[in-house]
Amino acid sequence: MADHYVQGSVAFTSTAQEAALIEEAWQHAADLDNELAPGDPSAEFLAAFPPVELGNPFNGLLAIFDDPRFPQFGAELRVTGADPCMVSIYGDSDFQPDAIAALIQRCCPQTLGEAPIGFTWSYGSSRARPEDSGGGWCAIFADRIEFSETAEGLSKALQPAADPWSDHPHHPVSDWKTDVANDETRLGYLDWIAARQSSAGAAP
Repeated sequence: MADHYVQGSVAFTSTAQEAALIEEAWQHAADLDNELAPGDPSAEFLAAFPPVELGNPFNGLLAIFDDPRFPQFGAELRVTGADPCMVSIYGDSDFQPDAIAALIQRCCPQTLGEAPIGFTWSYGSSRARPEDSGGGWCAIFADRIEFSETAEGLSKALQPAADPWSDHPHHPVSDWKTDVANDETRLGYLDWIAARQSSAGAAP
């Protein structure tokens, strides 16, 4: 038997109002996880986590967790400073990237409107085994959240570089040249292939 860990951290500056909203959501989640009655939600909380069902003002918050029965971030929260505030979220055993990313995106629209926020996490085990290592990264934008695994990035890096002038079996250079000549595209050959595959629903 082995114990498995997910470790990660993120630190960023936010407005005092955003930091207060993170603290409120964090406390509501802790109360719900411990089967305690949460305090009354603020108007800002309800706007950030709109209820998905009438009669339960907290199910919008519960929806950001993989399992709403266990609203756990697997991390500690620390807020310091006045305005702006420094928000730190960190955990060394059960860090939850999805829920933490959703929390930040819902609570920090003003900060994310100025610049995205990113963090990484890693997998670990009490018994060293190759399959138990790795990790990933997350980039949080105002309108989306992007995730990727370390193994995925490594796999791409190990792929041999494609020859940009070799014909793709389904998208030959001659077709691209025709589109360029007819002013139907201004993309480079490889980007043109990716665009055609994307429009057809195929993987690049």
